[in-house]
Amino acid sequence: MTIWRSIRFRLSVQYSAVVFGLGGALLGLVYLALRKMLHAQTITQYVVRGEPVVVNGVQVDVMPRLEAWELRTLESLFNELVLNQLARYTILSLIVLFLLSLIVGWIMSGRVLRPVQEITEVASDIQATDLSRRIGLQGPDDELTRLAATFDSMLERLDRAFSSQRKFLADTSHDLRTPLAVIRANVEVVADDEDASIDDWKEVGGVVRRNVEKMSAMIEGLLATARLQTGRAQAVTIDLAQLVTAKATEYENVAGEVGVSIDLAVTPAVIEGVEVPLDRAFSNLLDNALGVSKPGDAIRVGAGVVSDWAWMGVEDQGPGLPESPESGRTGLGLSIVTQIAEAHGGELASYPASGRAGTTMIVWLPVASATNPHPDASPLTEV
Repeated sequence: MTIWRSIRFRLSVQYSAVVFGLGGALLGLVYLALRKMLHAQTITQYVVRGEPVVVNGVQVDVMPRLEAWELRTLESLFNELVLNQLARYTILSLIVLFLLSLIVGWIMSGRVLRPVQEITEVASDIQATDLSRRIGLQGPDDELTRLAATFDSMLERLDRAFSSQRKFLADTSHDLRTPLAVIRANVEVVADDEDASIDDWKEVGGVVRRNVEKMSAMIEGLLATARLQTGRAQAVTIDLAQLVTAKATEYENVAGEVGVSIDLAVTPAVIEGVEVPLDRAFSNLLDNALGVSKPGDAIRVGAGVVSDWAWMGVEDQGPGLPESPESGRTGLGLSIVTQIAEAHGGELASYPASGRAGTTMIVWLPVASATNPHPDASPLTEV
């Protein structure tokens, strides 16, 4: 981009035009005022008519009386000399003012655009794989500082989104690879065994069927998440209390078979959302809780509203989640829940169970226009 097309050049021209225009107008007014004064304050009125001349409050004598035509000639010559000198000085001043206005305009536009240049340099250096940089523009609370803060906030959201997507892909590849590896290993073992019986193949078929069902459930969750993120799903009014109650009833028999009970604590929580992905998200939370529960444990589920945030959650008595991402994986199920929550403008949060072992998983979803962050505590401890 050439300098003539830059914003700085255009701003410099505008600043110069303003400074030069105001300065030129002021010099023009001074010139016209002096010209009018010279025409009004004539020698004739002081010499021919004998009017007194007062300078700084003191009356002084002027030249002796002359003939009128001599005075008019002298007056005309004097006025012409003064006006010519004034015109030359005015033109010279305008030239100097024009050059100064260009310099001042270039300097001022550079100072104004310096924060924009900083924002541009940071944006140019940022790559999709490294969104950790921030502008951090310091200064008064003006439009450019707020622009930089908005840009930093956008980078923060993008960083979280890319991190979530990377984790989601890692969980997806790992959890889909596991059942495939199980199927392949069992089939290869039986296929390599020349003495394999029909019962052996039936046993392998059962293993294949179970793992295929597991992969089908995973793929259904992925498809529900994909439809939600691409905007193909239609949002409707949903009461999370009804959704949680229905899922708890649905899972009662499954939980009873492994000796686990489900306790319910709900209050109305109406939001605008997509029912199928939210149903899938809560099912994943229940599946995760059942997977870490032992016979005799109790799973507590609930829903409600805190401030501007609706929530639905599950509390288990298992060993809890790893303290950091490096110490273990949370699995594809919770990754899908995270994606569904974020697609609804919310978040999946985990909290240690109150007073005992276990973990509480809460899906926070905004009610209408939530402006404040959701509470940093498990609402299941209060219902």
